[in-house]
Amino acid sequence: MPRHREEKRPVARRTEQLPATSRMLYRIDHHSSRPSASVVVIGLLACLLIVGAVLGFPSGWVIGSEVGMSAVTLVMVFTIQHTQGREQAASQRKLDELLRALPGAQERLMMLEEAPNSVLREVVEDQRGHHDEAVAQGSLDEPPATLESPAGEAAHRKATFRDPEGRPGP
Repeated sequence: MPRHREEKRPVARRTEQLPATSRMLYRIDHHSSRPSASVVVIGLLACLLIVGAVLGFPSGWVIGSEVGMSAVTLVMVFTIQHTQGREQAASQRKLDELLRALPGAQERLMMLEEAPNSVLREVVEDQRGHHDEAVAQGSLDEPPATLESPAGEAAHRKATFRDPEGRPGP
């Protein structure tokens, strides 16, 4: 048996645990986003236009192409919505896990996308208050010090300076 048959393709490996519908929609999304898919579609449309022009654009063809394009568009809308929804949900869970792992992080921000609007407005106002406080203190007005800036270079020298006995400098 050839080696490439034994190994699962990357798309198949990533989707094997999904339900059949999700697997199919994920594969449609994956393959339709390839550059070669665009080339094939453009080529088919060009051929259809040329053949249609030669035959005088029969009315059956026009109706068939309208129905076909509408059906493909509808399938692609659902496909994209499904895959984007799954990816967004996965990203949210990863962010929630990071919040859970960070000491001092506000755990009430976890699962915020599923919270009622009143909770979301409360969090927005709280964040806006933190931002306004930071602006009032001037911490957002100054760019962070870098090694290239005089302040950053001085801070770096102070942090790394050691006297002859190895003690930190002033």
